[in-house]
Amino acid sequence: MKLYIIGVLILSLACLFSNGDSNEIKDVYNKAERMISSFKMQLEELKQTYLEMTTQKENKELPAVTNPSSCLAAGINTDGIHVIEVPGLEPFPVFCDTRLAGSGWTVIQRRRDGSENFYRSWEEYSQGFGDLTGEFFLGLEKLHFLTTAEPYELYVYMEDFDGVIHDARYDDFSIGNANESFSLSLLGKYSGDAGDSLRYHQGMPFSTFDHDTLGHGCARIFVGGWWYDQCQRSNLNGQYLEGGKFEPKLSGRGITWMSWRGYDYGYKFAQMMIRPKCSNNLKRQSTAH
Repeated sequence: MKLYIIGVLILSLACLFSNGDSNEIKDVYNKAERMISSFKMQLEELKQTYLEMTTQKENKELPAVTNPSSCLAAGINTDGIHVIEVPGLEPFPVFCDTRLAGSGWTVIQRRRDGSENFYRSWEEYSQGFGDLTGEFFLGLEKLHFLTTAEPYELYVYMEDFDGVIHDARYDDFSIGNANESFSLSLLGKYSGDAGDSLRYHQGMPFSTFDHDTLGHGCARIFVGGWWYDQCQRSNLNGQYLEGGKFEPKLSGRGITWMSWRGYDYGYKFAQMMIRPKCSNNLKRQSTAH
């Protein structure tokens, strides 16, 4: 509409020029100039509004700022609880350990005083349970998404009631999905001094008392949840038994790691931790630079 009015004013100016009326020419010219100035201002306002709307749309399309994908990615230098995020899951808290084996480790299981019951259902082991500052199991679903998002290694730390410490380290570690009963799908090369008692369980599905995948009843017999075969050579989710050694009829029911102290001893402290493989981390860092 304003463009039409300006056009009419210009046409009027042309007519007035031909008639030679200078006062009317000046008046029409001033009106046209004011209209053009107002039109320019409105164009500038429209341009600014368009730019703001475009920026807002682009910002909405950008993914939200994410949490780190692991304790290693977060660069954590002190022990404590931090929130991480991996594809497929909402952000969730984890306990980052920097004390036992260097920095960057995400604790996935801890036993230390018997305060938590580990004879739990399939649903509880799937989702996780316990207190991140005390005894807990992180959850099989989280373990699956963590260990399939990038290559991980596993570290197992154990202490007996005499204060003796041993460990086991595996340079690859991955857990299958729920349809695979969260099987121990990948277990890499072993190193350490506790013995390779987890190897027996490689490829085995996870079992609980109400989800006996292989039908051997191992979860009920050994009072826990684990990657049982027929049945176990390690059972870090077994019963917490004070004093370590227990009577033969309870053989294998404690927090056991057969290759160190056999089936008839339950450890005072056990902790399982995972960390993205160092070579993979170095590759990410070099790419970033």
